[in-house]
Amino acid sequence: MISPICLNLTPSRRPFTTRPLRFATAARTVPFSPVALHSHAITYAGQRARLVLAVDMTEQERANAAPHAGEERFQLVTQATRDGLWDVDLASGRAWWSDALYALIGLDRGSIPASFNGWRERVHPDDRAQVLQSLEAAVASSAEHWSAEYRFLSANGTYLNLLDRARILRDATGRAVRVIGAASDITERKQIESQYLRAQRMESIGTLAGGIAHDLNNVLTPVLMSIGLLKNSLGHNPDDLEILTGIEASTKRGASLVRQVLSIARGFDGERGLVNFRHLLLELKRIARETFPRAITVTVDCARDLWTVPGDTTQLYQVVMNLALNSRDAMPTGGTLTLTAANLRIDAQYASTSREVRPGSYVLVQVKDTGQGIPPEVLDRIFEPFFTTKAAGQGTGLGLSTVLAIVKSHAGCVQATSEPGLGSNFKIYLPAEAPADPAPAPSEMPPAVLPHGRGELILVIDDEAVIRTVTRQTLETFGYRVLTAADGAEGVALFAQQPDQIAAVITDLMMPIMDGPATIHALRRIRPGTRIIAASGINTNRLAAALAQAGFSDFLPKPYSADTVLRLLRTVLDRPAR
Repeated sequence: MISPICLNLTPSRRPFTTRPLRFATAARTVPFSPVALHSHAITYAGQRARLVLAVDMTEQERANAAPHAGEERFQLVTQATRDGLWDVDLASGRAWWSDALYALIGLDRGSIPASFNGWRERVHPDDRAQVLQSLEAAVASSAEHWSAEYRFLSANGTYLNLLDRARILRDATGRAVRVIGAASDITERKQIESQYLRAQRMESIGTLAGGIAHDLNNVLTPVLMSIGLLKNSLGHNPDDLEILTGIEASTKRGASLVRQVLSIARGFDGERGLVNFRHLLLELKRIARETFPRAITVTVDCARDLWTVPGDTTQLYQVVMNLALNSRDAMPTGGTLTLTAANLRIDAQYASTSREVRPGSYVLVQVKDTGQGIPPEVLDRIFEPFFTTKAAGQGTGLGLSTVLAIVKSHAGCVQATSEPGLGSNFKIYLPAEAPADPAPAPSEMPPAVLPHGRGELILVIDDEAVIRTVTRQTLETFGYRVLTAADGAEGVALFAQQPDQIAAVITDLMMPIMDGPATIHALRRIRPGTRIIAASGINTNRLAAALAQAGFSDFLPKPYSADTVLRLLRTVLDRPAR
């Protein structure tokens, strides 16, 4: 709006002038309005005068300020978001990347030019064709949006998982002229999803392993029991005994492998006792010689008076086996694997320097190799679950995390040192029992005498015919009378005919028609004080807890040997009646 302000009748020779000013207004919300004053010399009524015009500049100032405010708001948005923003002009090919996008990939602004080609070259080669094809298809169509997930090369050489979302701007004819997008780092989310899927797979493997373990243990049980019978019938022929001992060792090793699979897949805790690492390391050496490449030399060095470690033999064997397998993989062209075990007393002063150990007696087990070694940036992560540097399909990333979990469950600790090109050394500290008097040598121990029966009648219930047959033969050989049943229903029927004559029942827990728990319940309904031994090829903490809660403590894990079943049966029969 232009308004005349006044006529200045004072003579003046000044030319036309313009000055921006601010004038007070009546509006309370806008105390001052921007005004441009235009002054011009004129002749009015024959006299020299000056015409002054006032122009309200409020709207023009607002219009001029709007683009700057919009640009400031855009800069604030790019700084506030963690997403990397980008803009590509399809006609000119010019591109713009936000500071957040540079920071996302670990680069400084200007270190590489923002360009479509620069972005394309950093997309993972395996993802590049698919991503480009989807973007070109979206631009060529009438789509307004595009999104894709892909791996993108960062400054440190690793690949990030990005989720890229874009808006496609088009002209009046529908032709795409510009693409504006935002890239989010979803690497952590993808890792969590991957771990979840792996956990689901491990759960499925655990379920499958449980069924396989039951069947394998049913297969191994009659083998172990038959060895006991053959040893008893063949006398002391050295050649025969050597063959039987070898068969027995192989069978027990197979049973141990079954338990190891369960321990990985289902968190199985086996029975704990006193473990001598000399035996474990010598057994590992024997297996390594048979299965490792001939270019790898395996040596064992153990203290002669090595203390025993309270723990689960299967799990501790798994610890040294996992470490030995890693050492084997670290020596593809050969090397030396050294296994040592020594006694160690840790005093208060030493313990004060480490949070992982306490004063006391320990067995120190070391697994050393002369392999490729572990880089420092990897060494800090080797015990993380699912972390592995091996190629896909060659490692699960569970080996060392399982080692750490087992050692911690035995109140011990693991220390790893390594140098690229010079090999690795894993030290395992396990609390030990240091005996006051040395234990007698194995050769000085008197031969074990298996307990015999006194004519008691035993009912054996199992759906595996070979287990029923071998168990019956074993018990009869050692002075028992035996009845057998192929399932729970048949067993309950036999028991009901002579409940007072049957001294004890050995029943499998997993059977068709009528399973073990139902059978046990029916037997105790007939005679509450019945002595029952439950046998199963699936020995888990949950099963043991369920049996204990039901007031049942006599459990026979499959596969069992003649020695095991005879000793447990004698213990149960000699127990005072309740």
